Amino acid sequence: MTKKAQAEANQAKRAAYAEELFAELNHSIFKDGLPTDTKLVWNTRLLTTAGKAKWHRSSDGTRTTSIELASKILDCEGKRIRNTLSHEMCHLACWIIDNDSAEGHGSVWNKWVRKVTRYRPDIVVSTKHNYEIAYKYEWRCEKCSKIYGRFSKSIKPEECVCGACREGTLVPLFTTRQRTPKTPKTNVASPMAAEKGRGTCFSLHFRNAILQLQYDQILLFL
Repeated sequence: MTKKAQAEANQAKRAAYAEELFAELNHSIFKDGLPTDTKLVWNTRLLTTAGKAKWHRSSDGTRTTSIELASKILDCEGKRIRNTLSHEMCHLACWIIDNDSAEGHGSVWNKWVRKVTRYRPDIVVSTKHNYEIAYKYEWRCEKCSKIYGRFSKSIKPEECVCGACREGTLVPLFTTRQRTPKTPKTNVASPMAAEKGRGTCFSLHFRNAILQLQYDQILLFL
């Protein structure tokens, strides 16, 4: 079996597990109060949140519900899927069963959480997750050793430094291919890398601009 085929097979197992768990919890805890046609959507673009519940009521009264699950975070069967799916189902219960569309993580939501955990002690529902994410690419600061993770090679070590210590060079922890040097660009599109994954690096151009500004301010007082 190829690597791609294995990944697809594993994802199919995770999806089936989530569907079975939804049906079980909906019947046993929510008394079939959640729509049985609620779609469980596996989203590869969810990178910082493990799940997201959605509920919409159209002008004619039609309701649509879905739960998005982060395929890059919930990359294993079992605990992560159980905890995340239960969390989002509690949100749907607040909005649909209790008819409280403004409820977030308050008393109504916690009421459903307690019901879930009493029925399934192996499920832990919290307001935020702290799952370790398996990034495809990682860089380490050579000075403070902070690790930066991304799902693509979006960090350019030649254009930025560590966002934590503001000094260290970011060293890739993966094999890089040598490419023919390109003509240096005179303009930088963004002074700071987008904040996603573990940490944000700090642009060298931005740091140099700050140092120049501080130097100019010193000269004004001489």
